[in-house]
Amino acid sequence: DLVSHAGQVHIEPGKPWGRGLIEDVKTTVGTHWFSEVTNFNQKTVAVSLLMFITVIAPTLTFGAVYSRNTENRIGAVETILATCWVGVFMSLFSGMPTVIIGSTGPVLIMSTVMYE
Repeated sequence: DLVSHAGQVHIEPGKPWGRGLIEDVKTTVGTHWFSEVTNFNQKTVAVSLLMFITVIAPTLTFGAVYSRNTENRIGAVETILATCWVGVFMSLFSGMPTVIIGSTGPVLIMSTVMYE
C-alpha cells in the first residue's frame, strides 16, 4: 500500500574531484555524442547564427566600455576572445547550455574598480 522508502533522502557517498565528469564523458561519447556531432542541417546553421548575433552585440558594447574604462588595455577584441573561450569551455564541460558566457554589468564594474 505505502512505499516503504517514501520521504527518505538518499545521499550517495562523495567522489574524488572530476570523477563525475569522467563518468559522464565515458557514457556520453559511447552513446549519442557521435550522432549529435555529425547532425549538421539547416536548423543547426540557423541556431548557430542566432547565438552568434545574440552574443556578439553585447560583447562589442561591453568591449567598448572596457576600452574606455581601462585606457585601451582591455578592448573589444579581448572581450570577444574571452567570450569565445568561455563559451567553448562551458559548452564542453559545464552541462549547462543556457549559462551566461559574456560580459555583464557587475563584471564590468568590478573590473573597472580593480583597474583603478
